[in-house]
Amino acid sequence: MNPEMIMEMMNSEIAKEMAPKIMPKMMPLALEKFLDKIPENERKIFITKIVDIIVSKDKNKKISAEFYDMFETLLNIKGLSIHSRGGKGSTKEKISPMDLFLAGLCGCICIAVGNTLKENNIEAKIKVDGSVEKSFEEGRIKKVILNIYLKIDNTELDKEELKKLVINGSKKCLISNSLNCEIERNIIFE
Repeated sequence: MNPEMIMEMMNSEIAKEMAPKIMPKMMPLALEKFLDKIPENERKIFITKIVDIIVSKDKNKKISAEFYDMFETLLNIKGLSIHSRGGKGSTKEKISPMDLFLAGLCGCICIAVGNTLKENNIEAKIKVDGSVEKSFEEGRIKKVILNIYLKIDNTELDKEELKKLVINGSKKCLISNSLNCEIERNIIFE
């Protein structure tokens, strides 16, 4: 069966009747088996499309958490359900509340830096990653480490001035401004 036939079948009456019955079983199996076979750049776009579809179909649009067991919760992010395991029970296989916190912080910093550079007519590729130093004994995050990666084609720009601009831009992030811990910002030119 060729891809065109499959796409054509998607619009058939049989597909409209059968898909809701078989998708809950087939989609997880297909993703488990074949997601890593999709080239990485296409995989990111594919996952983004799936998440956008899920979120756009949710009428409730709430963000909530439901206790599941011990360190586990079921998270609802505008219709996207995530099984989360956090605290001392967190595992790499599950998305933890800390992962979501860091993702939100990195996203906010990325937007703040991107807008600052854009306002200054500087074209750049920006990527931000983060980590935390936490104390379970104190029950808090002690330090957040943010790495802000910049790829800029214009080699005439003064890197020290650019670093200052990026640091100041990163301070426009509402999430980081709401934290009560040390925040280390590292600017890395690629």
